[in-house]
Amino acid sequence: MSDQAFTLVPVERLDRMERLIMDLAARLDGATVTPAPEWLTVAEYAQHVGRTTRTVRNWIDCGMVETKRQGNVRLVRLNPDV
Repeated sequence: MSDQAFTLVPVERLDRMERLIMDLAARLDGATVTPAPEWLTVAEYAQHVGRTTRTVRNWIDCGMVETKRQGNVRLVRLNPDV
């Protein structure tokens, strides 16, 4: 037999907890999750990591971040660890 502990809770508190849970469930039902983009522009990446675009361009020149071109726009791969 497992060790279980029981606690008496007033009915009013249980009712309030149930309302809070129902409210939270309703909010979650309306939520949508949008995945983060894998590639960002240099300016977006700089803002994301809290650095200047000049710093990000230096990182690009040193090969510290992965880049690709889309037309004439340089994109930086978003590192999820940052």
